[in-house]
Amino acid sequence: MGRFIKGLFFGSLFGAGMLWLNTTAKGKHVREQILDTAAEVYVKLKSEVLSSPKYKKLKKNEYVKLVEEYVNKYAIENGLADNVKKMVTKLVSAQWKNISE
Repeated sequence: MGRFIKGLFFGSLFGAGMLWLNTTAKGKHVREQILDTAAEVYVKLKSEVLSSPKYKKLKKNEYVKLVEEYVNKYAIENGLADNVKKMVTKLVSAQWKNISE
């Protein structure tokens, strides 16, 4: 029963956070900043990956590692918070199909 309660608690906490991001003006602004940052990181990483000689042999897990390294470096340079860094990493990692095509 303890796992259920934890799941319920964290699920409701996540839902409240998503509600805040989607309904309040500040939440929308934060969401736009996250998406803008992810787009900027993706464009830079894509050009770097495509110019790499290893591009043809690149696997998804190697791409995800590159994304994590690149986002960590970007976060240090631009002072991103950890939760923003995680979201940007997820968004850019999800673009594997676009890179592999």
